[in-house]
Amino acid sequence: MKRIMAITIVFLMLLSTTFAGGATESSGTKNEIRVITFFAGSDQWAPVWKEVIADYQKAHPDVTIVDESQPTAGANDLFRTKVQSDIAARTPADLMLFYNGSDAKMVADSGLYVDIGPYLASDSEWSSNFMQSALDACKVDGVQLCLPYIGFYEGLFYNKALFDKYGLAEPTTWENFVNGCKVLRANGVTPIATPLAKPSYMAELMILSQVGAEGQKDYYSDSWIPALERIKDLYNLGAFPEDAMTLSEDDCRVLVQDGKAAMIFNGSWCTNAFKSNPDMRIISMPTLPGGVGGSNVALAGYGSGWYISKKAVNDGITLDFLKYITSPEIMARFIAAGGSPAIYCESPEGATNLEKSALEMIANAKATRTAIDSQVTRESWLTLVEPGISYICTGARSASEVLAEAKSYNY
Repeated sequence: MKRIMAITIVFLMLLSTTFAGGATESSGTKNEIRVITFFAGSDQWAPVWKEVIADYQKAHPDVTIVDESQPTAGANDLFRTKVQSDIAARTPADLMLFYNGSDAKMVADSGLYVDIGPYLASDSEWSSNFMQSALDACKVDGVQLCLPYIGFYEGLFYNKALFDKYGLAEPTTWENFVNGCKVLRANGVTPIATPLAKPSYMAELMILSQVGAEGQKDYYSDSWIPALERIKDLYNLGAFPEDAMTLSEDDCRVLVQDGKAAMIFNGSWCTNAFKSNPDMRIISMPTLPGGVGGSNVALAGYGSGWYISKKAVNDGITLDFLKYITSPEIMARFIAAGGSPAIYCESPEGATNLEKSALEMIANAKATRTAIDSQVTRESWLTLVEPGISYICTGARSASEVLAEAKSYNY
């Protein structure tokens, strides 16, 4: 009997140790975090990522970050291949910065990653760091499958010095914008450098300013017509370069860089071209007459986000690392290398006036919408803007005619 009891006690001790070991692992004895991102190769954020990992490991010497990041450049997308292979093999990284949108379906269908929403909701200090509009952009069927991080933006870039030179108010209202165009043109300065053969950025921003975030989703509806007619008004006003029909985007950027044009519609990818000029700023397109958009909505998007695996979310270290890299301090370090933040943060140290204005534009927006051309068929969008806008400007076709044709291709 004593022998049986002794064996039983030993068995229970072993069983207890086994469960304790499991509990201990989920409460912090695990010391490795497998992470995959596209911060690799020549990616602009790769140097920042390496520094951030090094800083975390220095502060947490018992934790090792196993960085499996892969580059995306070129025809051979090693990053996407790596993620797909891991998911197919049911060996997901603990933490993954991967695409959202249509790509998120593959992640959701795998069942390997958690709904991060409840974890976010349980930590109000952490959740308050995120812009709600950015969080909403990364939901799949209402589930917060990933956390937004770095995005893009588009807006109206303008040279404040040229507005000051001619005693003009900054173009933050439609009235100021139009008056600025008139005065600048009268003084030999091109108001808006826009390539009318490829006016996608202008069309995007004018439509959003007219119809707002919700109206933008009503693709090719008649509510878009006033925005297209305002573009014609600007053309008739002489707001564009005389050779706008043949100019390229690069030509237009040079006009702004050389101080020959005061404004341009463009995106975050050309910020580096302008940021050396301390007078450059960017804002959302001001609200058009009768419109509902403006500074309350930004044309911005978050094409990727952080996913955390079910096996790692309660291991005691991976969630801590995720909170670290999604802190305002770390966000600011990444944004210093480009892009728009999904997390409220201070302007990066040494940020230019242009970069600061971009952060303000995103932070002040109550909603964000991504580009229309990523939501509709390519054929339909090109019909609207190439050559649709030039037809509208010259009077060859009406805005309603061009819009109706574009809509017919959005199937």
